[in-house]
Amino acid sequence: MIINRSKDSSSNEISFVSKDMGFLLTQSEVSYNFKDKLVEDIAKQVFAENRLSVGTIAKTNVKYTKMFIGVNGYDTIMSAYTEASKKTKKKYMIEANLDKFNVIEKGTVTLSVMFEEGFNIINTTFSESMENVKNKVIVVDQYGSKISEKIDNEIFKEVNVIMQKVIQQQENQDVDIDSEFNGIEKSCSLKGYGDVSCITGRGVKVKDSYTKLVGLFYIDTDKHTWQNGEYQIELELNFQNLMDEKSAGQDEPKEESNLGGEDYAGGKEFTAEFTAYCPRKEEGGDTDCRKKKLDPSKKTCAAPMVGKYEQTYYTKEFLNKHPLLNYGDEIQVITGVSGRDGVYKVNDVGPAITIEKNGTYHIDILFGNVEEASKFGRRKRKNYYWWLFW
Repeated sequence: MIINRSKDSSSNEISFVSKDMGFLLTQSEVSYNFKDKLVEDIAKQVFAENRLSVGTIAKTNVKYTKMFIGVNGYDTIMSAYTEASKKTKKKYMIEANLDKFNVIEKGTVTLSVMFEEGFNIINTTFSESMENVKNKVIVVDQYGSKISEKIDNEIFKEVNVIMQKVIQQQENQDVDIDSEFNGIEKSCSLKGYGDVSCITGRGVKVKDSYTKLVGLFYIDTDKHTWQNGEYQIELELNFQNLMDEKSAGQDEPKEESNLGGEDYAGGKEFTAEFTAYCPRKEEGGDTDCRKKKLDPSKKTCAAPMVGKYEQTYYTKEFLNKHPLLNYGDEIQVITGVSGRDGVYKVNDVGPAITIEKNGTYHIDILFGNVEEASKFGRRKRKNYYWWLFW
């Protein structure tokens, strides 16, 4: 499909830029909450609701649970198939074939065409980089204590130096250590005389003595150019059959239905909006409101305090219903996030940490780093509560 068109009066030329239909899937955002749904049915639903024609959809028999809000259709489908790939050990891709979309196994088709120097190759390139090598992975807990470590000896032999990655594992979270290893990255490309069968996901044979590109390669991207009566093709090639893995979406926040259960001590109940912060200059530094050093290993939070950032609508009647807290008060928090509920000590405050006119408390929970805080984000639901211990 043509997506851009331009005219130039000086040369009497009209230029067109076209892309296959896959472009449409990257431009449309979705909002879904999939629960135990077959991956192939997720793909069918995304295609159907975007009114896109479907051909073949690869079956996985893998069920998937994830929430997608504001994620494009391509990332939604590929995130589901990435999860399925972990179980089926197959590689998948989305293919736009003329007027239909297919989800197929990647790299199962090898083209009969061969690119060979002196025949249909214009030029080839090849490069290697160790910039992103990771051959050792260390897993630590939320307080920085080591849980485990692993070295990939094969990657180590390639560079003869340790290049490690540290992963902070959250409570009740699994870590796939093997997926964090990364060897020397190799990339190659080819420019030659065109063949319309050369499309992404296909295997193609190449023979070029200068760059030593000899053998079977997999097409990662393809670009076709027709100009002045000549048809040329540009291919990004890969030594391995790699899947475009995606991990979009988020887990559904867990709601606590048994608010009076044995995990909670009871008390007075209030609605709250939870946000997250960490010790850094942009968020007030690494000390609390009394200049004591913040300690992310302890459960502490910022909450509306007596005498701090009080609002004009804080009348006596309002505060009787919605009391302010004092430094050192303990509150029991239900955020709906596994591992983040429990008793927190109030030791900080800020200009945004107030009680809204509708009685909603702003509670800012302390995390250890920016990544954790960003992942937690902002959480406000009508059944999120905190308990004040009187």
